[in-house]
Amino acid sequence: MSDRFQVDLAGMVDLLSRHLYSGPQVYVRELIQNAVDAVTARRALDPEAPATIRISTGETPAGEALVEVVDTGVGLTAAEAAELLATIGRSSKRDPSLGLGRAEFIGQFGIGMLAAFMVADRIEVRSRSAVLGAAPILWEGRAEGTFEVTELAANEGGAAEEIPVGTTVRVIARAEAAHWLAADTVLGLAREYGSLLPFDISVLVPVDGDEPAWRRITEPELPWRVEYRSRGERSAALAEYCERTFGFTLIAAIDLELPVAGVSGVAFLLPQAVSPGSGQHRVYMKRMLLGQRIDRVLPDWAFFARAVIDTETLSPTASREQLHDDELLMTVRDALGAQMKQWVTETLRSPSGLARRVIEVHHLALRALAVTDPEMLELVAEVLPFETSDGVMTLAEAAARGEIVYTSTTEAYRRVAAVARAQGLAVVNAGYVYDADLLQRLGSRGGWRVRELESADLVQILAVPSLARELEVADAVARARDLLETDDCDVIVRGFAPDSVPAILLRDAEGEHRRDLDRERDEQPDLWGGLLDGFAEERAARTRTLVLNDDCEVAQRLLAAPAGEVFAAGLRSLYLSAVMLAGEGLRGSETTAFSGALGVLLGAALGAPTGSALDRDQGNDDGPQRPEEER
Repeated sequence: MSDRFQVDLAGMVDLLSRHLYSGPQVYVRELIQNAVDAVTARRALDPEAPATIRISTGETPAGEALVEVVDTGVGLTAAEAAELLATIGRSSKRDPSLGLGRAEFIGQFGIGMLAAFMVADRIEVRSRSAVLGAAPILWEGRAEGTFEVTELAANEGGAAEEIPVGTTVRVIARAEAAHWLAADTVLGLAREYGSLLPFDISVLVPVDGDEPAWRRITEPELPWRVEYRSRGERSAALAEYCERTFGFTLIAAIDLELPVAGVSGVAFLLPQAVSPGSGQHRVYMKRMLLGQRIDRVLPDWAFFARAVIDTETLSPTASREQLHDDELLMTVRDALGAQMKQWVTETLRSPSGLARRVIEVHHLALRALAVTDPEMLELVAEVLPFETSDGVMTLAEAAARGEIVYTSTTEAYRRVAAVARAQGLAVVNAGYVYDADLLQRLGSRGGWRVRELESADLVQILAVPSLARELEVADAVARARDLLETDDCDVIVRGFAPDSVPAILLRDAEGEHRRDLDRERDEQPDLWGGLLDGFAEERAARTRTLVLNDDCEVAQRLLAAPAGEVFAAGLRSLYLSAVMLAGEGLRGSETTAFSGALGVLLGAALGAPTGSALDRDQGNDDGPQRPEEER
């Protein structure tokens, strides 16, 4: 002998409200959905049948808040009411034995009206089935888990022939949930969930100083499918709809249509740049709102748009507040993304004010798209402006001049931009999000010559001093190299413009990486257990190079200075100034060293006695040194 599972309705309602649905407000959606599906079912039997839904609020004689939903749908027999209304998981909309198909209905999961118990103490359903000869019925359900079904006689609600086909659902609130049944709340929720439904749905709303009036909340056609006399009139209407729905003024609207998949909608371009993240799109299921913040409907790169989508084929979750991320959704997402890419390509390749606005506001999103899409990579190279040492230009314009040389960080670009510009070397700043990836991908494509800037590029174009001059400054350069040994910095002398810059700092990216590994290994040898030793390489070259400008008077005077405290202070000042010019911040010990060096230089310039300020800061007489803890 087998027993049926028993369901505690109160426990089930708690489960629904806390874990399935986002909150009690969805009870309005469930009531509207049931009414819409009932009307749809009756229209399938009789296309001329009325299709109206009326929603009103009020109070019982005992003062309890109530909501009443009246539809002209297919109705229920006593047997159907007993079986369907009281069985969680049972739904006529997916039961072929009841003669009803599935695809045309919104609800599929058999939870429906029972969700109203999240706010209700009891529910009353009066219904008359469209089945010929069926008697009208009364179904009464209570929150403690009991229900009754009664066939109405002539003296219980009127003669059968006087009761029209359809259903009236009355939800009587629990005292603590009465605010969910207030007139303004019900009107707002009904609009939110049902404004795009194709039937006449009206709500009885209070009017100041007058009798309540019925207000229709639904639109006869989807806003993006309404026909207008001109393109301008349609654009204005969509702009107003976007403002009303999302609260922003759009840049442009992109139509989205997939008839084969039963998907249509429109994407609105945001008027300001936003960070990558969830799309927060508005999705309708057969014109009933599924959710306001649905992600994964558009590709991740489309974060610059907010879409309104209506679908007849995508699968909702049981709560009908999200979509199943299945293969069909993935296919739809890719297809909608292709339509958006087509619009972007056609718009940006046609010079216009709209194209300039889209590029100005959403260049980051376009870069994100180009990272994964070869076609968009070519478009971005053609139309997006990039910062270069020769001014703002597109990558296509930079490539027309020859090889594209770029820096992968903004700091590196700032370090070399002025000198590169003066020497006629065009360098692209690829230090912003996605830029370095874009240039690397371009470099792997045929017809493009792209590479990252190396220190040798600048060293080679800087003027090499004559042999006589090299011999003249050789001792000073040797002293400078010794003083900067602990900074892993070499020193060379070159001539370059502008002559107002006494020194620049060049760094080798690979060398810096090796330097970081060395520091990590030296600071925590036990932690790494020699693991990083495998990455260590024997090398004589230093990872940084301080280039003293032999065309600058300040550098010339330093190179001519005798060995001693003033020379060491001057070199330390130029080195740390070059570090800051490169966009790096000074650490605490470097700030102290900089102050000490300036103190020595000021003392010498003002004729003060030669003291030991620099020595006190650095710990010896040979020049600025790093504190013991940072060696």
